[in-house]
Order: sequence, then structure tokens, then C-alpha cells
Amino acid sequence: QPRMLQLDGGPLVLNPGSVGCPAYDDSANSAHVSEVGTPHARYAIATITAAGAIAVDLLAVIYDHKAAAARAGANGRPEWAHALAKGFHAIS
Repeated sequence: QPRMLQLDGGPLVLNPGSVGCPAYDDSANSAHVSEVGTPHARYAIATITAAGAIAVDLLAVIYDHKAAAARAGANGRPEWAHALAKGFHAIS
């Protein structure tokens, strides 16, 4: 999930989210959820000023996620197809 967190007295932790495949392989089949809520690819731009201030933009890119989902399904990956189409993936 896209998140930004400034640790107390420490670094800025930045996760822009998925670049276009909001799912992953888990050979252990342990329970997990990946839920961005949209199928769009994501990235972040972090700007640090000379004074040390940090500005972060979390951005989403619209792309043909239906075509990507269809390709994943055609390649035998129904879980990726669902995640690419919906922005949600869960294994319980």
C-alpha cells in the first residue's frame, strides 16, 4: 500500500505501492492481503530542499490494466489477473 512514514528521530520510509502487479508469489501459502484498491501503477517523487525539508508526491498512472489482467489469466495466473483487474489480492 502506498505509505509515507517519518520515523521518530530517523529516516523517512516511503513505499509508493506496486508498479503494476499488486500481487506476489507465496509458495508457503501463508495468509496475506495486498490491497491498493485500484489497479493503477504507482510511483513516488521525493524532493529534498537545501534546508532539509522533504516533500513527497505519491502518484498513480493509468494504464491498460484490463489487457494486463487478460494476459495474466491467459498465462495461467488467475490470482494476478484478479489483482491487476481490481487492485485487491488475498490468500487466506
